[in-house]
Amino acid sequence: MVERPRREAQLLVMALLQKDELWLMTHENDLVEESEKLALWVTRRRANEPLEYITNRVSFYSQEFHIEQGALIPRPETELLIDEVLLIADKDKELTIVEVGVGSGIISTLLAQHLPKAKIIAVDISPDALKVARKNIEDFGLSERIELRLGDLLEPIDEKIDILVSNPPYIAEDEPLESNLDYEPDLALFGGKIGDEIIQRLLDAVQAREIPYFACEMGYDQKPKVENYLNGNYERLKFYKDLAGHDRGFVLKYK
Repeated sequence: MVERPRREAQLLVMALLQKDELWLMTHENDLVEESEKLALWVTRRRANEPLEYITNRVSFYSQEFHIEQGALIPRPETELLIDEVLLIADKDKELTIVEVGVGSGIISTLLAQHLPKAKIIAVDISPDALKVARKNIEDFGLSERIELRLGDLLEPIDEKIDILVSNPPYIAEDEPLESNLDYEPDLALFGGKIGDEIIQRLLDAVQAREIPYFACEMGYDQKPKVENYLNGNYERLKFYKDLAGHDRGFVLKYK
C-alpha cells in the first residue's frame, strides 16, 4: 500500500513530464498527454515497485542520479558514510580510494566531486550494477577520475589503497524483508547466513593489505560483532549513528 498516494502521483507526473514543483502548481488542471505511460507507471507503483525504479531517478546528497533495477537504491543514511570519508580524507593529497560494491556509482561520484585529487577505483561483482554506475559517472563527467572494475571485493585491486569505502550487503539470508525490496538485487542486500560475513571478509583484507582507513556501513545490531571480530587489532575505531539513533557504520584506522 502506498502511504502518500497524492504526493507520489505528483512525483510521477513531474518525472514523466520532466517538470518541477512550480510548474505542477500552476498547471494542476491540465490534461496529461502521455496518459497511457502514466497509467502504466501507476500500475507498477501499485504493485509496490519503488518509485525510483519507475522514474529512473533518485535524489541523494542534494543531487539527482540515474537508477534502475540491478543497482541498490541508496538510502538517506548512506549520506553519513560519505560525510565520514570526507572527515578522514585530505582533499589536497593524491589519495587512492577504493569503493567495494559500487552499485549505482553514487558514492564514488560524490567522493570524486569533493576530493578533486583522489583516484577512485570502484568494484562490483554485478555487471548490471556497473552499467548503472557507468552512466552516472559519465553523466557527471567523471570517467577519467573513476575507474570501474568487475570482481569480488578486492580481488581485482593490486594498487596500494589509502582509503577503503563500502556499503556492503549486511542483511542475514533469512531476514524477512518489505515487499518493495523484492525489486532490489539480492547481491546488494544479503551478506550471508548471519549477515556480516562480507564485512568480516573486508576487515580481513584491511589487515592483510594494511589499508590505513576503512569506512563501512553496517546493520544496526552489528557493532558488537565488528568489535569482537577485530579484537582490538586497530589504532582507532569509531562508530557512528544514523538520524534515528541506530548504529549505522564505522571508520577503522588500522595499525
